[in-house]
Formats: sequence, C-alpha cells, structure tokens
Amino acid sequence: MGETMLIMRKRLIPGSRVEEGLRLSAAMLGMDHMPNMVFVDDGVEILRPDALYKNNLKDYLMVMSDMAGVYVLEESLLERELTLDDLEQGIDATVINSEELAEMAKKCTIITSF
Repeated sequence: MGETMLIMRKRLIPGSRVEEGLRLSAAMLGMDHMPNMVFVDDGVEILRPDALYKNNLKDYLMVMSDMAGVYVLEESLLERELTLDDLEQGIDATVINSEELAEMAKKCTIITSF
C-alpha cells in the first residue's frame, strides 16, 4: 500500500468527523501504518493549546507527532496570524508550504480530509 495522507481542515467540534480522523490516525499507527497528517485551513486551530477537549485526542496527536510526524500549512498559519509558538508545545509540528504539500500528496495513494 502506498502512503496515506490525513488532512485536517476543520475545527474540532465534539462528535465531528475531525474527532474520528484523530482516532483513525491512532488506529493506523496501531497497524504499523504511518500516515502523513497535515493541518490546513481551520484545522490548524486543533493544534492550539486546550483545543483538544478529551485527553485521549491529545494523546493520539502526541503519538502521531512522535511516530509519524505532524505537518501544518504555513499559509494557514499566516492567515490566522499564528506561529509555531502559538501551538501546543508538546506537538512537534513541521511547517510546510503549499508546494511541499503538493509534493507530499503526489506520493500518496490515499488522501482523505476531515
């Protein structure tokens, strides 16, 4: 199977698909599949401190950060006047631009958005 990309585009709202996307990322790790997780648009808000209202969701994101990597779109940060310092410090997010995102996407056989 080729690479997988999970794109988080929306804010985290209880019971939303975004919540399920975070759970899916943890399940994929449990099956030794390392997806690329990219936060764009309003999804960058998920990376802010206290955005994750359930501890297990924060744990999923921390494990993703440690094992597979978490990426955040530079343009989305700039639109919201955010920097890496504004994001949860325990999450190691790599800032990428839209060209880098496109290159990552080219290598993926599965791309899904939440």
